Amino acid sequence: MTLLVLGIVIGFSIPMFTGVTNGSRLTANANELVAAVQSARSEAIRRNLRASLCESDDGATCSGTSPWNGWIVFADANGNGNADVGEIIRVGTIDAPMRVTPSPSIALANNRITFRADGLAYDNAGALLQANIRVCMVTVNPQQNVRDVNLAVGGRVGVRPPINGAGACPAPGDI
Repeated sequence: MTLLVLGIVIGFSIPMFTGVTNGSRLTANANELVAAVQSARSEAIRRNLRASLCESDDGATCSGTSPWNGWIVFADANGNGNADVGEIIRVGTIDAPMRVTPSPSIALANNRITFRADGLAYDNAGALLQANIRVCMVTVNPQQNVRDVNLAVGGRVGVRPPINGAGACPAPGDI
């Protein structure tokens, strides 16, 4: 009788535990990207030069693919727009089943967010950048399987409230 009750309790708790674990993984990845964006911005201001966050497949160079497999933050000391030896500040990886996809503004800028020395990020047209980086997991457990890291005008960054992606990973919008 005790084993039967234990089996029923375990049967009900496993799906709840999976939802909590997946939600924590989504939040952790989104928060790591917020920290990376903030690092790029603060390094641009501190060093008085451009600093970027970009997609990276190898942790050493920007690759510009989507969805992202990893990312790097680098301070562009020589101004060539590439992450060179000694310029990399921070590196991160994105492990399956997570998907990280940039919004169109970032995708058009070769999958990178570049802050100038004034701490502001601009798009290719010279306007202040407004964009999202979507962190998503293809699952219905939890139902809110999407987190958007939002870069607002002025360089403010934060995570928007969780979104119900209905088990899919829809493409993010800029705003």
